[in-house]
Amino acid sequence: MRRDSNRWALCLAALVLLIGGCKGEEDLLGQKILVVGLESSPVHLDPRIGTDAGSSRIQQLLFRGLFQKDEAGEAVPDLVQSWEQPDPVTYRFRLRQGVRFHDGRLLKARDVCHTLESVLDPGLGSPLRGNFETIRSVECPDQETVVLRLSEPDASLLTRLDVGVVAEPGQRGQGGGDPGGLIGCGPFRLLSWDPPREVRLGAFAGYEGGAPALREVRFKIVADSTVRVLELRKGSIHLIQNDFQPEVLPLLERDGRFRVLKDQGTSYSYLGFNLRDPILASREVRRAIAHAIDRDGIIRYLLGGLAAAATGVLSPSHWAYEPDVQEYPYNPDLARRLLDAAGYPDPDGAGPRKRFELTYKTSQNELRRRIAEAIQYQLESVGIGVRLRSYEWGTFFADVRKGNFQIYTLTWIGVTDPDIFRYLFASDSVPPAGANRGRYENPEIDRLVKQGKSALDREERKRIYSRVQKILAEDLPYVSLWYGMNVAVFDKRIHGFRLFPSGDLVSLREVWIE
Repeated sequence: MRRDSNRWALCLAALVLLIGGCKGEEDLLGQKILVVGLESSPVHLDPRIGTDAGSSRIQQLLFRGLFQKDEAGEAVPDLVQSWEQPDPVTYRFRLRQGVRFHDGRLLKARDVCHTLESVLDPGLGSPLRGNFETIRSVECPDQETVVLRLSEPDASLLTRLDVGVVAEPGQRGQGGGDPGGLIGCGPFRLLSWDPPREVRLGAFAGYEGGAPALREVRFKIVADSTVRVLELRKGSIHLIQNDFQPEVLPLLERDGRFRVLKDQGTSYSYLGFNLRDPILASREVRRAIAHAIDRDGIIRYLLGGLAAAATGVLSPSHWAYEPDVQEYPYNPDLARRLLDAAGYPDPDGAGPRKRFELTYKTSQNELRRRIAEAIQYQLESVGIGVRLRSYEWGTFFADVRKGNFQIYTLTWIGVTDPDIFRYLFASDSVPPAGANRGRYENPEIDRLVKQGKSALDREERKRIYSRVQKILAEDLPYVSLWYGMNVAVFDKRIHGFRLFPSGDLVSLREVWIE
């Protein structure tokens, strides 16, 4: 693994040196146009529908929610001026005055009601619907007030009310709409979206508090990580966050044209299972797979040390994190014994025949493929055959949402409230109502996540979710891999950019050019 990584780094270094002296065709940054390099195009810019990382990070610049999350992941008011909770199942929100949509129309309570009602409408097919299942009614008693009445207390509701508010259809202002018909009130408005290549956002002059200093932000889609870095060196891309090979980071750190920011993030990478598969339904098989994966080796040699081994969905910085859970250190001998005990003996010992074979799906991201190849090698060393299948991002993500997989790897970003355990693992949270893509079922988990959602005392919630984390660590619907470190590399003329633990790009609204 180390030889492959070093060889790759030397090849990339040669390419970088070859092209390093080239200049961009024009100085876009000098025109206050910032180009951000992305690996893949967003799946959907509608904040009620697109939940992948690329979509979410662009949506946060186009739309605003009743609340937003701060750098600690806590809910803070955004479109809400003030709010009160007269009883455990009623919330009354007073909206900010003077907030305008991109078409010039003033934000009204009816827009908020329309957004939440459409998320709850099964006809829309919103994957966020399960997040708002406790909402019994959405009321707009006047143009500036929204009242939510719940079927039961919901401790995590405010953190989920960061969903972007879209303008009620049929009400159009004088400023025109955004391409595609969606109208938000964020710091930027959508100028164009060419899914294979680029998303262009323009500063919204009517943004509350003043328009962003950047005139335009362009998200340039470059699937190949090497080409992204070369474009950064050439000047046709100005900022990359995380979407590059770790081996190239030392080269960029030595380049005086760039600044590099690093900070431990909360993004959680995992290996997911289809628990309706007859082989993977065996907990012993899943435990064997967990012990067969050398996470520390992958972090060291493929991720360049830019990650920390994970024990569960919540990172150690989270208030509900439980450190005392079952762990699965790298132990291939134990993995082989567990497979034998599960009824899958190795038919020919160290020979070529396998105990069974699995299909492992991943994206076409170069680093993801290399990680998949490492896991393939490690699983095959304990007798498990692995067929690798890599797909374009949209196809891969669609397969995962539909449950069309045996095993796959993905990363959860923006993990803030522990109610995510209900979204990921409750038996009634299968897509499209939630993200229980592996069809995990455990009545005890169902009971606990329901309790945790309605408990209003944080210490009580912490005790509940401690138990949840211990059960999940035993059952292994996921194999926890690592928490990624966020790394941003950008032109030194860029100021005001900040890293968020979730990897969000919301600080682009504060960026200015020297």
